[in-house]
Amino acid sequence: MKTKLTVVTNDSGTVIGTQHGHGDVPSSTAVVTSALIAGPGQTLHKTEYEVPPLHTRAHIEDFHKKLGEHLKARGSDPKGR
Repeated sequence: MKTKLTVVTNDSGTVIGTQHGHGDVPSSTAVVTSALIAGPGQTLHKTEYEVPPLHTRAHIEDFHKKLGEHLKARGSDPKGR
């Protein structure tokens, strides 16, 4: 099942962080909310993507690589449109 994600990429399009949900859209089930903020040279993207089980660092690195390829393939609009 696809999950809403907010993704931070660096200036070369490499994924450097992800957050479940879209931080600027409050969840009806969330008690505490937070939002990622892109730093200089970084970009925020809103997307939906299948999140696999992430048990090891290698799983996370592979997930970030595939997610980055997904964003590049769709010509990701940082605002998620």
